[in-house]
Amino acid sequence: MIGYRKRLLSLVMLLAGFLVWYSLGIAHVPDPHNPVGKFVQEFYGWYGVVSHKNRKLAPDERAIKEKAKMFSAKLITSLKEDYEASSKHPEEIVGLDWDPFLCSQELDDRYEVGGVKKQGSNYLVELYGVSKGKRNPEPNVIAEVAQSGDHWIFVNFHSPHGGDLLNDLKELKQSRNKFHK
Repeated sequence: MIGYRKRLLSLVMLLAGFLVWYSLGIAHVPDPHNPVGKFVQEFYGWYGVVSHKNRKLAPDERAIKEKAKMFSAKLITSLKEDYEASSKHPEEIVGLDWDPFLCSQELDDRYEVGGVKKQGSNYLVELYGVSKGKRNPEPNVIAEVAQSGDHWIFVNFHSPHGGDLLNDLKELKQSRNKFHK
């Protein structure tokens, strides 16, 4: 009888732990039919291939040129200003020195959507790098997505460690304006 009680107590504690873990948003099971997750996965499926190709145009610049409808106007404008400033000062780092859509300088073999959370009218979509068949333990980047008419657009990209692309671009612009008049 005591063995049965211990097993029952262990099972109840395990179930309670799982429920707490899940309710905190740690456990995310992506829904392959979720249109937001599908939008993000389709972009990163394309972007992962483009990122691994060595071309004259950087992958992020190619993305906003070829896939402009997938980004907010504010994001495109901010990125273009950053590219232009960097091209005027090639001997210095005056703009982004990492991939804005991956929050990294390193490339993984591929990328896959993790959890999707609603935040206000937007969605935050975790994106994980996968290399040699192993998924990173934490997201590489958290894409912020919004509905624009009849389609989805990226409005920002967040680092899992804090900070976001639009704020980084704003700070870089302020720094350039201060030192490169």
